[in-house]
Amino acid sequence: MNNANATHTANNGANNGANNAANALQQLRDIHLPVNEGWWPPAPGWWLLAAAGLLCLVLAVRGWQRWQQRNRRWQTVQRELEALRAQPKNSAAWFSQLNALLKRVARDIYPLQSIAALSGDDWVAFLQHSSDNAVEADLVTTIVNACWQPHSSCDPQHALTFAGRWLQDHKKQLRGAP
Repeated sequence: MNNANATHTANNGANNGANNAANALQQLRDIHLPVNEGWWPPAPGWWLLAAAGLLCLVLAVRGWQRWQQRNRRWQTVQRELEALRAQPKNSAAWFSQLNALLKRVARDIYPLQSIAALSGDDWVAFLQHSSDNAVEADLVTTIVNACWQPHSSCDPQHALTFAGRWLQDHKKQLRGAP
């Protein structure tokens, strides 16, 4: 009987195991997808990306504003030079306006030097020294002295050429001036 009991118990154990497995499979639920999170609040990485984008935007706007200001300064100088080209030339007032334009630009470019106080030979020496091109000393002296002479021997075209060259030499500095 012991053998019969053992066989019966083994069959019951196999049936119980099969029943337990069937019950376990019936107790399983369907796949549950995770709950869909809303879009707010964003993950910390998105906050960092937004902050970096905002910083880039602010820097780009400031750079554009500086570029506009520098170009505006250069365009103003060019308009004044063109206005001088259009005016009647060879008068003391015309040469005074030309020198005033050069002095105003020099003050912007060299703020640490006392440009406004320069006149006569000191102004001539400054113009010659600050020019990148070889400048004829007589031409610059004549341009500067023409402000005080009723009829100058200076050719206005040469004066405009010198002024245009001097301004062009300092274009980058003028755009970089604060």
